[in-house]
Amino acid sequence: MVKQRGCQLLVGLMVMMAATVVRADQGALVQLVEYIGADYVNAVSDGAVTSADEYGEMQEFSRLLAEGIAKLPASDGKAELSDQAARLRDAVSMKAPVTDIKALTRAIHDTLVGSYGIPVMPRSAPDLARAKQLYRENCMACHGARGQGDGPAAAALEPAPTDFTDIDRYGDRSLLGLYTTISQGVEGTAMAAFAPSLSESDRWGLAFYVGSRAVSPSLAEHGKQALDQDMPLKRNLDLADVIARSPGDVRSQQGESAYAALGYLRSTPAPLFSQNRFIQLSADKLTEAQQAYQAGNYAAAKAAALSAYLDGFEMIEQQVAAMDPATMRQAESRFMAVREAIDNRRAPEQVSDRVNAAQRALEEAASVLGGQGLSPAATFSASFFILFREGLEALLVVAALLTFTRKAGAQRASRHIHYGWLAALLAGGLTWYLASTLITFSGASRELTEGVAGLIAAGILFYVGFWMHSNSNSQRWLGYIRDKVDSALGRGTVWTLAFVAFISVYREIFETILFYQALWTQVDGQTQAFLFYGIGAAVLALAVVSLLFFRVGMTLPLGVFFRVTSLVLLVLSVILLGKGIAALQEAGLISVMHLAVPTVDWLGVYPTVQGLLAQLLAVVLAVLLWWKGNRTRST
Repeated sequence: MVKQRGCQLLVGLMVMMAATVVRADQGALVQLVEYIGADYVNAVSDGAVTSADEYGEMQEFSRLLAEGIAKLPASDGKAELSDQAARLRDAVSMKAPVTDIKALTRAIHDTLVGSYGIPVMPRSAPDLARAKQLYRENCMACHGARGQGDGPAAAALEPAPTDFTDIDRYGDRSLLGLYTTISQGVEGTAMAAFAPSLSESDRWGLAFYVGSRAVSPSLAEHGKQALDQDMPLKRNLDLADVIARSPGDVRSQQGESAYAALGYLRSTPAPLFSQNRFIQLSADKLTEAQQAYQAGNYAAAKAAALSAYLDGFEMIEQQVAAMDPATMRQAESRFMAVREAIDNRRAPEQVSDRVNAAQRALEEAASVLGGQGLSPAATFSASFFILFREGLEALLVVAALLTFTRKAGAQRASRHIHYGWLAALLAGGLTWYLASTLITFSGASRELTEGVAGLIAAGILFYVGFWMHSNSNSQRWLGYIRDKVDSALGRGTVWTLAFVAFISVYREIFETILFYQALWTQVDGQTQAFLFYGIGAAVLALAVVSLLFFRVGMTLPLGVFFRVTSLVLLVLSVILLGKGIAALQEAGLISVMHLAVPTVDWLGVYPTVQGLLAQLLAVVLAVLLWWKGNRTRST
């Protein structure tokens, strides 16, 4: 079993590494296509080659672009991408006009991002003051103090360093393309790769910094006024647009005001990273779900409805709950009602009504949060309850197992339990690293992981709970376990206890990490300290609970402790069963039938027929097995 679990972990890591390679390849393609669009003007003019070296580079890059697109995984837009890349390659070979090349490269860029998504997004607002310092240390020698490509080392470089203040070149480069160039460098030039030496957040900061060098104060002011006065523009120009779209593309499709607004958000990105971006994402996905359902595309409607909750509202759920629990529960139930209506193919009017109700709940959540970020009290409260709630379930499981093995003197079993939860901490650290640097966990993948882990933990806790109960009244067994407990606990049982400790702790760590990542994006310099105060208070509270559990447990007779612990583990198994079912419903793997009952999160009770029925069956089975065990012992 251990070997099999190791193989499963290896396969999982290989899948994540493969996904990272795909995203890296996609980022390189974005970089290539933007580079062609921006630099072709230096290679060809009026159908004639003006620089043989530049033109040779354009030919090579257009060939590499076509080859890279051919290696991408299948998608609905891949055939169109291949056709566009072939036309670009032909246009370069025919020395087509610059306007034609720009039109083709923008079309390829839009299709690439639209078909395969944005490979990476910044997780928090870039620190432009730090970016300015990093620019001086790493970039100024080539690109110059103002970013004009006239640094001390520039004269000796071929091709010349980029002039970031060139307004035409600015119009052709997205922040995503700049980030990829900074991360991966440009082969055959002096532009080095900074991915090994600078963190992801630092590279995003540099991308925003150099990507705003061409934005004049007057353009930025125009953009700020446009955003303040035009609410539809503010809703439509979100973080994804600012990251993935070039200013020239925005100007051609949305006009001068949007072009100016994009410039303002490049130079002042903080508004993109407020808690409202999650609300906006949810609102957009709900609208998308409604439109897809009306068009008869039920699969797309379901996917959009899931994303509206998992990738949007759930990321601010704890913050809303800290300020107004009723608003949080109402929004949660309305999102669930939308998914139920789509799953059960309700009339389009009913789906629209439920979408509208969910949109109103989002507006109420936005009102609760306000527009100025979380207050210190809300930050502390959200931070405390995230860790305390998630940590309590894992703590009770591990504390119950350790108290049992300590009372019985089972040193080998205690060591294996410690191995289990320590391994979970290491796996949690790896998850944090992957989630921070390499992998972006979608809401669906997050819920799938939580759901599967929850069901596994529920099943094992159910088994261990009844194993304890079945032996709680056996005086002969209790006497034997006092004398030879490590022998009584067979090798399989010891590894089961270790696995229970691992899966119980890792499931909570996984969710906690992702919630804290979302919370981190909602705080500013004045409230960050309260996030850590909340963590400290939660750790202290969990330590007190742990101490009380050990103190009380060690004073109970072994038989009584067996019965109490078995009951605790059985209750926890029912709670985890409900949470596992809910997570799989949120991931879209289990259908939803909504019930008008309140949510009791700490008991794993959610208003769905499937979840409540599963918990009811588990309770009935527990009662029957308990009764049967007591009856057998009495006879």
